[in-house]
Amino acid sequence: MNSMRRIAAGALAVAAVLTPAAARADTPYAQASAMVEADGSVARSEHVTDAWHPRRGTYCVTVDDTVDLTGPIAFHATVAGQYDHPRSLSVELDSSACGYHAERTIAVFSRLAYGSPADAGFYLTVS
Repeated sequence: MNSMRRIAAGALAVAAVLTPAAARADTPYAQASAMVEADGSVARSEHVTDAWHPRRGTYCVTVDDTVDLTGPIAFHATVAGQYDHPRSLSVELDSSACGYHAERTIAVFSRLAYGSPADAGFYLTVS
């Protein structure tokens, strides 16, 4: 049981160390990264050409042509900031939520625990 606690503590420590790098958008192994504010504006980014906030809880982030979206891709979205109620994020590539010709666009959906859309700032990394 103690070893499981040590492993969990180690994982939390690693996450704490990695989070500031994502905050600066200095992600050396990522193809693209961005810190998107709750209003849809981009605070910091690498290889991101556009971002917008079409409706509550929905964000769209477009990446430039240097990002390879054809092979295996890993998306990581983390809520940034403190809110009265917890948020969960999901990510979808080429989503119709961002328009029908939204190639190279990543939709990020922010929801409350009971499923209602809610605005939230977030860090997004594409690897």
